[in-house]
Amino acid sequence: MTTDVIVIGAGVNGLSAAALLAVKGRRVLVLEANDEPGGAVRTAEVTAPGFRHDLFAMNLGLFAGGPINTALGERLAAHGFSLVPSAKPFCSVFPDGTMLGVEADPERTIANVADVAPEDVDAWRRLTDYLGATAPTIIGLLGSDLPSRQAARALWRARRQLGTDGVLELARLALSSTRAFTEENFRSPKTRALMASWGMHLDFAPDIAGGALFAFLETIGGQLFGMVIGQGGADTMITALVGVIEEAGGEVRCGARVDEVLVESGRAVGVRLASGERIAASRAVLANVNPRLIPDLLPASEQQRPAVARARSFRPGLGTMMIHLALEDLPEWRAAQAREFNYVHIGPYLDDMAMAYTQAAAGDLPDTPTLVVGQPTVTDPSRAPEGRHVLWVQVRVLPLKPRAGSWDEIGEAYADRVIARIEEYAPGLSSRIIARHVMTPADLQRSNANLVLGDSLGGSHHPAQYFFLRPVPGWWRHRSPVDRLYVCGAGTWPGGGVGGGSGAMAADAIG
Repeated sequence: MTTDVIVIGAGVNGLSAAALLAVKGRRVLVLEANDEPGGAVRTAEVTAPGFRHDLFAMNLGLFAGGPINTALGERLAAHGFSLVPSAKPFCSVFPDGTMLGVEADPERTIANVADVAPEDVDAWRRLTDYLGATAPTIIGLLGSDLPSRQAARALWRARRQLGTDGVLELARLALSSTRAFTEENFRSPKTRALMASWGMHLDFAPDIAGGALFAFLETIGGQLFGMVIGQGGADTMITALVGVIEEAGGEVRCGARVDEVLVESGRAVGVRLASGERIAASRAVLANVNPRLIPDLLPASEQQRPAVARARSFRPGLGTMMIHLALEDLPEWRAAQAREFNYVHIGPYLDDMAMAYTQAAAGDLPDTPTLVVGQPTVTDPSRAPEGRHVLWVQVRVLPLKPRAGSWDEIGEAYADRVIARIEEYAPGLSSRIIARHVMTPADLQRSNANLVLGDSLGGSHHPAQYFFLRPVPGWWRHRSPVDRLYVCGAGTWPGGGVGGGSGAMAADAIG
């Protein structure tokens, strides 16, 4: 069998690239080792019948405003994909029973800040204006392959718009820690914590350089760009992408594990499946695979090349646990308004987040892990039987190799500790639980080999492997050292999150 492009891995970026190429007229074959597509975007009834849980990713905001939805939105909608916006995207709750929330209405957000941290209202308004002024530059860079002429043009436009000092200030933001940035701009520990909690989403403890940019974009941007989830579950996006590919003549084949990328004269020419079947690719092979795993897919002669072997040094972020709950009712938060938000963050403060990261990095179970408590049925009640709810709990961050024992041995007990932790902010939660499903870091890797050691991010985003250094030096513009072997996914620029950006960039590179 021969096709134009073979895509290894049916995650969001692989499917996004395949959909763009198929619509363009390329013959595309997507090969997925698992029995269903989606990668880290899957929805399933893992607790009780009628309760639909997004097993990994839930927030589709990046996809909603990204290049794939822009290019294929009408086609995706025709295959059943629709989005549910959130008027109240996220909040942080604190031990004293208060909360600080970001709403899609900037003035409502200002009112929330004024209630809890009036001393930070002026700073919040100033940072909102700053994002409005710099968003074209930031979005332009995040949407450009690196390094590239497109990125250079974005920087040139930024210099003309913001001046040299403005560009340098953006560079400073990109390299700052969330603690440095928040202490420079806010006086209330609650406002600082609200922003720093987003750094923990992406493996940035408060004191790690590079965390401020993501925290700034998500926190201040939350009131400008909002948050959306998939109607009925995040997997509706995956179903729609598959539908677009197949409608355009492409194929998505699950249960088809690729054992080797075939290379001839330094050029990728196809793949060999675990079944022994060989499939030729006349134009390209695109690996939607964690870069750390790619060398093992290549012939021994290619693996020995230093440019290829350095991908083995690609570092994972710390681990993640997912806890899915089927509930009789939403948690009765001590901060009553928290019931109205899609995400509730429990840190609670910068020092707690810093300690959680330090403990996890040392192999210890954090005493106070950062928790992201998702309440999708606040905006999408179709995910549960009438009057019931689902809870999506992401535990950030956890050790990749805990010293207390294997995750299979300690996972359920640690999940008990997490539930007890939530109950400090929402008393009586346990009495509302109908059923629960725990996914430890080990379970994440078993579900998806790309989530190495339970890292849900597809690789750490620390500065040494971000921007033009992602995944490793020389593997830029979504090209590997092997001719016609391209790469995409969270391990490549622009990194983690359900956006499809790297898939779009890879599709453009393949042509």
